Amino acid sequence: MEKTSIICFEESKSGELTCSFQGKYLHSKYNPLTEGERFAETIQADFSPLCVFIIEPALSYCAKFIKKRFPDAEICAIRFCHDFYKSDNLWNHVFYVGSNNIPLGEQLFNILGEEKLCSSLTFDWNPTKQVFSDQNLAAWKEIKAAILKARDVIGTRAYFSKRWLKNSLIFASKIENTFIPQKGDFSVLISASGPSLESSLPFIKQYKETFFLIALSSAFMPLCKNGIVPDMVISTDGGYWAKRHLDFSGKAQTFFAIAAEGAVQKSIISKQKIIPLCYEDAIETDLLDSIGCTYIHAERNGTVAGTALCLAHSLSTGRIYLCGFDQAPSPSFQHTQPNALETDNAKKDFRLRPLETRTNFSRFNSAASLKIYREWFITNSDYFSTRVFRLSNNFKYDYALGKIHEINWDDFRKLEQDKKAKKIIFAEEKIKIPTNERKKILFEKLKTLSESQKFRDEVFTMDSILIRRELSAEKRQELETKLTEKIIKLLQECEKLL
Repeated sequence: MEKTSIICFEESKSGELTCSFQGKYLHSKYNPLTEGERFAETIQADFSPLCVFIIEPALSYCAKFIKKRFPDAEICAIRFCHDFYKSDNLWNHVFYVGSNNIPLGEQLFNILGEEKLCSSLTFDWNPTKQVFSDQNLAAWKEIKAAILKARDVIGTRAYFSKRWLKNSLIFASKIENTFIPQKGDFSVLISASGPSLESSLPFIKQYKETFFLIALSSAFMPLCKNGIVPDMVISTDGGYWAKRHLDFSGKAQTFFAIAAEGAVQKSIISKQKIIPLCYEDAIETDLLDSIGCTYIHAERNGTVAGTALCLAHSLSTGRIYLCGFDQAPSPSFQHTQPNALETDNAKKDFRLRPLETRTNFSRFNSAASLKIYREWFITNSDYFSTRVFRLSNNFKYDYALGKIHEINWDDFRKLEQDKKAKKIIFAEEKIKIPTNERKKILFEKLKTLSESQKFRDEVFTMDSILIRRELSAEKRQELETKLTEKIIKLLQECEKLL
């Protein structure tokens, strides 16, 4: 949002600074400090927020009173212009509408996270709302978008969190050897399975020795079926469907970068070359630490594609190429064939629900999630753009990925000049604790973790948020009792699992 005009500043009757825009005052002409205090006093809240937004509070006289009113909350200003920057230090966070290429909603989500957004309150500073009505409406739309995204993420966490925990326990109890790649300077090609991958398969095969090839789990099968064995396969999804992409893993000797909370066959964990991935500060790090298992910190991005890019970016200082990264619905198959899930779904086709019906449903059903994934790349494209390229055989994408440059295989040939990929060294380490003893250690660690706030926040996210929001001590105790019962039940399930 561009700065509309110059704000006029003057001294109020009480001596504090006040200001106006086009003859309309944004603060009291008499006592703006008292005005700010009264504003804070009139705010109505039926829960205890973790975050409070004030939309364009101008000179911020209300800031200290908002902080006094909500001492446990982070207070944030949503700005329309830079004229009031001298008072920005009164806020925990200051966001500017339209100040850069990243939408305000994405900024809010990236900095504050889903838990704070789902326990937030937003208020207008009425004088600026009246003067900057268009900017105010835009700010509300962006805040709404951020909260809706936060709600969806919280919903996903609430649905999968217990499954992720159980996956982590299985992973920690079954893993025998770990392989940690050493950092270096080599080119990396990350293969997703978007429709654009198909026409690039011959080139990937031709130039395979030029780069280190990382395959997302869904690209594993189409690569192998075309005689291309990736150097690493990465899988992070905790859903049961993630296993299907790895079902034929025994036919290809490679390294598997697996998120500890991901869904993967037990035989792969115990028998294949595993690179353990853990999300920083997640419970699985505590579990793996307890048994002396080494791992790599991974970035949680909601999509394995984002996690793979961050991993490649941290392992190599060379160029990184993204192949099959369409990030948009396709009018036909959503993935390059063959695809394990497509094979399963095709068995359900019949005369009244043929292939065309199913693919059309898949196309429209995937649009929302692909938009979220695409926005992650766009939001972070400034950081990645210097050495990350989207590579295809002149494929016409529906959407750009921000500042990430698009190139074809002729461009690739010129950049790489047919150089050979440097061999990556992997540090191998065996888990020293026997399986039976390891299971006992893991369960004792889990019981200790279950008493922590971290465990509540991660595994019972929704319950934790509701307890923190509750103002009534009686209702809060009732929620606490119900959560304790849920934790006891989960521990019993985990004990049986081990």
